[in-house]
Amino acid sequence: MTAEIHPLDDAVAESSHRRPPSISDVARSAGVSVATVSRVLRDHPDVRSATRRLVQQAVQDLHYRPSSLARALVTGRSRMLALLVSDIANPFYPQLARCIEREAAASGYTLVICSTDDDPAESVRYLNRLMAYGLDGIIHASVGEDEAELLDAAPDLPIVFTNRRPASSDVSFVVSDHRRGARRLTKHLLDLGHRHIGFIAGPSHASNANERLLGFDQAMKATPDARSSVIRGGFDPSSGRAAVREWLAQGDRPTAIIGVNDSLTIGALESLIEARLRVPEDISIAGFDDVWLASSPIVGLTSVAQDIDELGRRSMQILLEALTAPRGRPVRQVLRSSLQIRKTTGPVPPQHRK
Repeated sequence: MTAEIHPLDDAVAESSHRRPPSISDVARSAGVSVATVSRVLRDHPDVRSATRRLVQQAVQDLHYRPSSLARALVTGRSRMLALLVSDIANPFYPQLARCIEREAAASGYTLVICSTDDDPAESVRYLNRLMAYGLDGIIHASVGEDEAELLDAAPDLPIVFTNRRPASSDVSFVVSDHRRGARRLTKHLLDLGHRHIGFIAGPSHASNANERLLGFDQAMKATPDARSSVIRGGFDPSSGRAAVREWLAQGDRPTAIIGVNDSLTIGALESLIEARLRVPEDISIAGFDDVWLASSPIVGLTSVAQDIDELGRRSMQILLEALTAPRGRPVRQVLRSSLQIRKTTGPVPPQHRK
């Protein structure tokens, strides 16, 4: 039995095998070489007007769209940037990424966001994949131990570190004054009468966490009758929950707690609520970064505010400057932080007053 073939079937079959036009198709249609088409697409001046019009007409007739990868191979520039973050679930990073992405788009760049989980091997894998597509530059916002690996893997690629000071002295960075912010927050609690203050610190390899802990220590040591309790953890809410449970189990909990970032501090706040402790009547709590959740009336978290938008804007500006004027002197900028006092901090409970 012979199947009947409808003309519509032929059209469907033909369209299913149709591929997008290539630069070679444009060259054949215009009757020129591929190199000539490439020069026209790059707006190279060394092309005759008549030839340029032929190529432009062929591009229009064929609905040709240049491949970004092919353009990168020709020009050596992909107009693609990478933002490396530790954990995209941490509310600090989406705020930072949104600002950087907006600044990148305004300058004609595409931003690829890579969540590394503080794994140096994962950072290098991301970098190698993106460099194969002509990656132009990196903004590094992760607090992991991948700095040396990244600099070794891409020694000629512009990179700007943000949110922490890099160990290398010849790279650019934008950070907040973490130490000063920690001193101001600690003094705020001391002024409220608290003398036993707990600090939930981040990992020891993270410079921003260490600077915040150092500022806390400086303020506490300047107050003779102050006593500190420090528990190290990560940057996630589970570390905050675990630290509070440890203090409660010891039976000697602080009257105020500082978390190294807001994400961790929210976890600590959850454990305090589970333990039926009133905030701030029974215990005060505060954090760092001032992410959008901290300022919500539902939470009202006292926090040291980084200007996250300014961190993103300035990081992007420095990277763009490095892309247009490579091998310049590194830029090092420290932004001021501010203390946002809200409803989670209050006077020391009466039974703990001296």
